[in-house]
Amino acid sequence: MDEEAGRQNAAIPSPTGGFPMEIIASRTRITGSNPRYSYRALVPLDEIDPARRHRVAILHVQTPTTRLPCTRIADTIAPDRWFERNLAVPCGLAARLNLVGRRVEAIILRSIFPEMVTHLAPLMLLLDHDPGSAVHRATTIDLNAAFDAIAPRIDVLMPPDLGLYQGDDRRAA
Repeated sequence: MDEEAGRQNAAIPSPTGGFPMEIIASRTRITGSNPRYSYRALVPLDEIDPARRHRVAILHVQTPTTRLPCTRIADTIAPDRWFERNLAVPCGLAARLNLVGRRVEAIILRSIFPEMVTHLAPLMLLLDHDPGSAVHRATTIDLNAAFDAIAPRIDVLMPPDLGLYQGDDRRAA
């Protein structure tokens, strides 16, 4: 089996059967003397299933050319039952969704920013060097409602499972 075929077989199948999804990953320096950074991976609102767009939290990412409306990874991967809030909290879905969302975000960030080596996406990371702020676009599998496909594999999930490969298809936003 050639390497490219192996990569395609490793990816988690999209629950919606959708096309690849674009992700915006950012590294933002926090003001101060120590090089502290905030890392985020967000999904542009245009990439979200139209039926779910009115249900997700909207954040704006500043790219060099525009402010782009986006949402969090956790909102993107959330199963449809998450939006029925009366069922989500008693079933423990909120905590699990947050954990899986942060892990997926860390995997995405680590494939783009190699210095981000934490298991879960941190609120802030202190580095021993100062790489500067950056915003990149990357392509992953369709993550719309992918929670049920991703959650059982979260402990062994790797970048190729999400359609990410070190240095592949990374471009400035």
